[in-house]
Amino acid sequence: MSYDPIKMKDVADRVEVSLMTISRALNTPEKVSKLTLNKIKEAIVDLGYVPNLVAGTLSSKKSRFVGALVPYLNSSPFTDTIRSLANHLRKHRYQLLIGSTNYSVHEEESLLMSILGHRPEAIVLTGGLHSSNSRNILNQAGIPVVEMWDLPNKPIDLVVGYSNHDCGYQITKTMIQRGYTSIVYAITSSNDDRGEKRLQGYISALEEFGLPILVERIGNPPVKMEQGIRAISNILAYEQKPDALICVSDTMAIGSIFECQRRKMNIPKDMAIAGFGDFEISSNIVPSLTTVRVSGEEIGLKTAKLLVKRLQNEPVKNSILKVNSTIIERETI
Repeated sequence: MSYDPIKMKDVADRVEVSLMTISRALNTPEKVSKLTLNKIKEAIVDLGYVPNLVAGTLSSKKSRFVGALVPYLNSSPFTDTIRSLANHLRKHRYQLLIGSTNYSVHEEESLLMSILGHRPEAIVLTGGLHSSNSRNILNQAGIPVVEMWDLPNKPIDLVVGYSNHDCGYQITKTMIQRGYTSIVYAITSSNDDRGEKRLQGYISALEEFGLPILVERIGNPPVKMEQGIRAISNILAYEQKPDALICVSDTMAIGSIFECQRRKMNIPKDMAIAGFGDFEISSNIVPSLTTVRVSGEEIGLKTAKLLVKRLQNEPVKNSILKVNSTIIERETI
């Protein structure tokens, strides 16, 4: 990826106004007419221009920081990823500037505009779902971009991830092979692109074995234990009670275990349960949780090594690095 960054002059030329007018539009928009301001805003979006918030520094000076955006900072896998990423980058004298997108592509776009304005040397994103404007400004930025925690069909640049579809398929197939024939998939209602891909994997497995598709959509991201509690309540209201539950996250699965225990239900005899993430609590709770393990630490380390190579102008043989996922069978199935 090599692009000449869009300059303020390019925007001025597009709108046919002076550089001073562009500067006013960015810094004191109330001093610019609405018509001109709208034209400037449209040109900025169309061209993918990012205002330089560190103007005045030498153009050759390196910022020595990398921007990283994750959905939430209180999620164990993402915390492990950020810690691993930061530790390795620090060894090469790079620092992280971290933002939380709340699973919103619009929030991601806003954060990108802010972070890119400080001229980072690279950007790390979570997942492959982005707004068209985000993709545009990242392409124009001309810096390394890593999408992690997924395998997007149309990568922006570099990728470190795994197939969420395969994870959903494999955990569902494992449940089927254990003899469960009525399996519910519990997921939040929207925005979690990776969770949706795991849902599609679940559907693929059930269709392959000719079993019914049962989906419970509960609340919005982030995933909470209370959603697992509600999942059990909803399932028990079915006319024919299912015999298994797959949750989009260990957090939700832990909540479902607590609710089963409150209701004096036997796990897995009355209800088998599986999650995703292999959080620390998952192996220590009683009964221990069957789940899908993906190493956030490994994702962070591979992302950092890939970035360092690119930043040091070393050849990158594989722009897409895959991380393994593993089914961890425990006491809940």
